[in-house]
Amino acid sequence: MKIKDIFLRLMVIILIIFITANPSLRAQNVVDATSLNNKTMAGYQGWFRTPGDRDDNKSWAHLFNKNLTRPGFDSWPDMSEYSKQEKTPVPGFTYPDGSQAYLYSAQNPQVVLLHFQWMKKYGIDGVWLSEFCNHFPGGSQQYDSTTVLTIMKNVRAAATATGRTWAFMWDMSGFGPRTSKRDVYHIIINQWKKMVDEGVTSDPRYLHHNGKPVLLIWGFFPDRPASQPDYMDPVIDFLQSPGKYQATLVAGVDDKWREGTPAFQAMLMRMTALQPWSVGRRLVDPATGYEVPDTTKWAADIAKCKANHVIFIPVINPGTHIAGPPPIPPKLPTVPRRMGNYLWEQFVAASKTGVINSVFVAMFDEINEGTQIMKVTNYPPTQFPFLTYHGARSDYYLRLVGVGGKMLKEHIPIPDVIPISPFDAAKWYKIKNKASGLALSAKNKRDIKLSPFQTSGSGKGADWQLLYNGNGYFKMRNRLSGKFLEGLDNGRVIMNADGKLVNSMWHFEWDGTGDCHIINRGTGKALLNNDVLKNPAVMQGPDSKDSDNIRWQIIAPYSN
Repeated sequence: MKIKDIFLRLMVIILIIFITANPSLRAQNVVDATSLNNKTMAGYQGWFRTPGDRDDNKSWAHLFNKNLTRPGFDSWPDMSEYSKQEKTPVPGFTYPDGSQAYLYSAQNPQVVLLHFQWMKKYGIDGVWLSEFCNHFPGGSQQYDSTTVLTIMKNVRAAATATGRTWAFMWDMSGFGPRTSKRDVYHIIINQWKKMVDEGVTSDPRYLHHNGKPVLLIWGFFPDRPASQPDYMDPVIDFLQSPGKYQATLVAGVDDKWREGTPAFQAMLMRMTALQPWSVGRRLVDPATGYEVPDTTKWAADIAKCKANHVIFIPVINPGTHIAGPPPIPPKLPTVPRRMGNYLWEQFVAASKTGVINSVFVAMFDEINEGTQIMKVTNYPPTQFPFLTYHGARSDYYLRLVGVGGKMLKEHIPIPDVIPISPFDAAKWYKIKNKASGLALSAKNKRDIKLSPFQTSGSGKGADWQLLYNGNGYFKMRNRLSGKFLEGLDNGRVIMNADGKLVNSMWHFEWDGTGDCHIINRGTGKALLNNDVLKNPAVMQGPDSKDSDNIRWQIIAPYSN
């Protein structure tokens, strides 16, 4: 063997050892598909369809009604990264600049591949593919089985191409009170047999645990007949029996699962893992009046699971509007996102338990219930008041989930304050007051001691660079002057050349209205209008929770 060949082989061996010894590098390339532990996986619906995506389809499934007059989804996807072949023009819908608006269909394999490429880029391990049991052969909507099969094939191919993992999430919601025990059993078991026999569950990218393919059965609610032991114990018996079809079972349950009968609870404790649903489950923080996630049941859930050797995997979500068209302003979403804080508070709670290293994120793409973490635009079509990310980067929630998941998996304590910025530090933003509708602007670029004032303004005086320190505070640098916004102890607001001053640091507090309070670190006072009717001057004052004078909208530079 030549010395050159020996050297090359030695280098390959060293590279393999390096990758094996470096968990973060290994995770970046190929996700470990052999364990439920240390996973950040999102629910994936994949049910959005556009006319012509298949010869037999003429509908905008889960997007619009028949006549395109009423959207059934909250936020418009950011379509800037989709190719021409992946976009369908939506008749009558245009972006703010008058250009044609587009949507995608998950029947297109390239669309699903793009979504998985985002997962890889931002450190999300894969998806739980949501399929409704009544779409399977024998179900009440089995006519949709071809669509379901196509989505599954697209997900399987995308996971292979990107090194992600995936598993089935079979939703029993379609099993109504008239669905017989026999039908529940045969619909689930026959579909599982088919997936095993066709080699789907033996795919290297399909999630396994303890050597067996994982199946998440969702919809165990104490008040749902089809999820009671007399229906589901026979299903569980079959799926846990040793042999070709044995599975690792995960139960998707209602957050009130411990209020079920002893037999109901005992059935769930037969599972390998448990995922209590969290979407819409929130409390009002008495100190702030903000809606916050309800994680108060986690401790008892964890204790019960631990006593029965069941893995507790919390479901975390960014907020929701439940279902249907977006709210017409001034109506707010059912559970406001508060610029990622609602989501982050769940990561913090998971970190504080000391035992959680895997989470189910609801959901990756569910724009029709407002739970999506995928990229959506801040400049949707003007024909309807779609919800946006309020000026945040379109990838903000993907980044947030990636960072939170990485910290959980690596057992790094998660801080109460979000460590990443929603905004692009290289771009310039407008900051508009809710009461006046006017933008924060510098008077001129020479006299840095003159207070900024409000203007309806365009131009560089109304452009601000938002620079985040990773610990809850922004510096706001003006494009015209090149100086930083500073709050003085006497309530005045000026420009200052030194952005290192404590009084040049501002906390953005999101209250759920889509706007934020901008509070000075040094003075503790909020940026506000002095008198919006007579004097457009900007000053500082008490942080009044009920006044629109202290609420500011962050407007991202236009793009689509």
